Amino acid sequence: MTELEPAPQLAYPCPVLLFKKILNFKAGTGLGDKRGATRYPVGAKYPLKAKVTLVGRDGEGNILKADDNRAMDWGGQLVNMSSGGVSMRLHPAAMGERGENCRLKLELDHKLFEIDASIAHFWSGPQYATCGVALKFPDSYTQKAFRQLVEPVALGAMLAPVGSVDQDSPGLLKEQYAGEEEIKLSVWRDSTGKVIEHFELLAHDYFIRGSAATPGLQIGYQEGAKASGKLTAAQQHEVRQLFQLIVPNFPKTVPSDVRTFLDRFAS
Repeated sequence: MTELEPAPQLAYPCPVLLFKKILNFKAGTGLGDKRGATRYPVGAKYPLKAKVTLVGRDGEGNILKADDNRAMDWGGQLVNMSSGGVSMRLHPAAMGERGENCRLKLELDHKLFEIDASIAHFWSGPQYATCGVALKFPDSYTQKAFRQLVEPVALGAMLAPVGSVDQDSPGLLKEQYAGEEEIKLSVWRDSTGKVIEHFELLAHDYFIRGSAATPGLQIGYQEGAKASGKLTAAQQHEVRQLFQLIVPNFPKTVPSDVRTFLDRFAS
């Protein structure tokens, strides 16, 4: 967690979409609606940087007058995300109260997302403060931009082992991890069950495959996808980026050697 720094007094820009070719989230059918208020834990290696601007306070913790320009930016560690907000850990010197206005600032891959919000909860402890932030979406475009940041977290975090798995490759042992219908991870090991040979990740309409014997990834539309044919170069790039953002959010229900194996392809 970083120390406070003065907040720049500039109007925040329109958010930039992380993905332009995938994860469209059309109105009324977007997964953000389906995700609801579910909170998904953010992986420690998820590269999304976060700051929150809190109202200024004097040395005794009293809120400064509204026209004072001493609101402060607090960098922090994201704990969880939902379709409507985030929870983050801040420096223990940070102060806030439920209902106060604030501003969330996120950055990923040099793309900025900034939005007005309010404090949903605030807890202060000796080692860190925890701040829950409820976002105030001005329009559907801003909501879509935020959903695209949440989706890799949600997809990775929801994976859990599948009980009964069809063994479809002689000489190999197959295991699977799934969340909802939007994601499924299949892993094939050698006959001893110790060495991972290859994997396939199905996410939304796409497949991402990797093998220990071959460098690089295979990316395309999965069978039964709404679209078909060959992905464009731009689509392949964004699906690869989605994969790179999902992997850091794998939970501990996915074995460590599986997480390490896929991380080789995501790095």
